Amino acid sequence: MKIWKPEEIKWRDEGNDTFVSEPLVMASNAGWYIGEIYKESDGFVMPYDRLSDYHSTPEEVAQLIEELGWN
Repeated sequence: MKIWKPEEIKWRDEGNDTFVSEPLVMASNAGWYIGEIYKESDGFVMPYDRLSDYHSTPEEVAQLIEELGWN
């Protein structure tokens, strides 16, 4: 899991000491996509959800996040 984020990640509290990130530019072996990660109170971080199709570059995904107003 790769995350392309120049500034600090914003988190929302989902209860039970679990926090979910804002939509992020992320990558897997299949390509770049909009996704979310979750963090437990002990700091453990894992992928949470994929919110888009795959794209070729992180810039394409960042543009999509901006167009959707998810920034």
